[in-house]
Amino acid sequence: MKRLIILAGLLGVVGFAGYLVLTAPFTWAALHPTRDVADAGQPDLVNGHSLFYAGSCGTCHASPNQKDETRLGGGLALTSGFGTFYMPNISPDQADGVGGWTTAQFVRAMREGVSTHDENEYPAFPYTSMQRMTANDLRDLFAFIKTLPVVAGKARDHDLKFPFTMRRGIGLWKLVFLDGEPLIVEPKRSPAWNRGKYLVEGAAHCAECHSPRNFAGAIISNKRFSGAPDPEGHGYVPNITQDETGIGYWSQREIGDYLSTGLTPINTQAGESMAAVIANLAHLSPDDRAGMAEYIKSLPAIDAPNAGAPALNRTPTIQMLPAASSGAKSPTSALSSPADALAQADTLYTVAIKPLFLDRAGASPTGAGDGRLLPAAKLAVVARDGDWLQVRVDGWQQDGSPAAFYALKGQRILMAALGPTAVAKVARQPGVEDTATKLTWFQGSLTVWITKESLNPDIAKVWDYSSSLYATSCGSCHAPHPADSYLANQWIGSLKAMKRFIALDDGQYRLLQTYLQFHSKDVSATAAGGKS
Repeated sequence: MKRLIILAGLLGVVGFAGYLVLTAPFTWAALHPTRDVADAGQPDLVNGHSLFYAGSCGTCHASPNQKDETRLGGGLALTSGFGTFYMPNISPDQADGVGGWTTAQFVRAMREGVSTHDENEYPAFPYTSMQRMTANDLRDLFAFIKTLPVVAGKARDHDLKFPFTMRRGIGLWKLVFLDGEPLIVEPKRSPAWNRGKYLVEGAAHCAECHSPRNFAGAIISNKRFSGAPDPEGHGYVPNITQDETGIGYWSQREIGDYLSTGLTPINTQAGESMAAVIANLAHLSPDDRAGMAEYIKSLPAIDAPNAGAPALNRTPTIQMLPAASSGAKSPTSALSSPADALAQADTLYTVAIKPLFLDRAGASPTGAGDGRLLPAAKLAVVARDGDWLQVRVDGWQQDGSPAAFYALKGQRILMAALGPTAVAKVARQPGVEDTATKLTWFQGSLTVWITKESLNPDIAKVWDYSSSLYATSCGSCHAPHPADSYLANQWIGSLKAMKRFIALDDGQYRLLQTYLQFHSKDVSATAAGGKS
């Protein structure tokens, strides 16, 4: 029995000694290749400034309850499933911050997660990403931090659950999850892509928030960048891979714009902690943000719907959207001007489909009329009679299709659909043959009566509404086309093909089509009297 006790004691001693050896920072260092060291050259503070903002250092380490993110006194609480971490002081204070550190100590902390007291740092400090950075870049970052205001005071100790209070055990975690490898330049890729990868995977540590983690709190490698619950419990950090459940529909340009402005392709604004990240990334050069966008655009697609997102339809059956799911108000309610705003206007624009009447005597608000004015039709006011207006609409008719009244010759931007009686009343000028198509066009005008409803004198407001309408319907999947990319007539077929997949009413659909046609590369919005 005595021998068994002695043997157990020896095994305990050996095991404890083994634990101490395995968890010691020098063991991790001995098992991994030696990395580059910072040279003795003068630090590049401009580079350090960029890396400071790329890493959003101030967002985590700035003293709470004050707006200056260069005052790095620490103290911010970061909640997690392991407990609450409190960000340390990294200001240049000699006693409480990093002012007494050497460059070598700073580099070691950033790449190996080891403090100046030779203790393992918790990976809430994202050294798993910072390990990708070069020693010279870390030297520059450290030099820039030392130019910032000195802030006295230490942050409180972490408040963690057992057994995570045993900091020494992080040494085992690092042996499994910290590889210590630098990023390799890929010669087949562009310099911008390689720079973007360096920033995304290193200083900006994007994967730390945008990736799910395993039971040990390490990023799951095959789901990197595919989104994750917000560690503080405030929603979900989205999938940023090129999958349909991620940002596959974003163009590279739109990713770059988002990193500067925080506006998504559907005009929603970055919020929560991402708003602070965007504010930091705005300090980077346009080339750096473009490189990040190029790299992010190349991330492999991972099918990982964000929490709370509707289930994807993966069957061959078309599922129609429910009515009014676009979230956009009808233009009649959103844009119709009150009577007093219309009283003095000489030019008006329709915001909905309206019946037109040739004779005031036979006009009725409930009547079918002699044709229809379509959204964004430009009208010249001729006379007023109570709730009725006499207006003149000027346009073009194509030979052989007199019922269609177009805004411009050669462009099928419909302003009105005329009944037979109204067609006969159009005052037409002699025909003009288009040399390219050999089609004959007639310019004409028609004077009709309409009610005061669904009109607006400001075409700029109509276009602004239309832009929002695009963002809340088509823009959910399709990035807006630049004004110089589509011809006006191309929009007709494109929208017709998509009509059954959108939940717009006919008035919204017609207005959206007109807006896109007027903002195409061969037509200017000024042709309709509005801003281009």
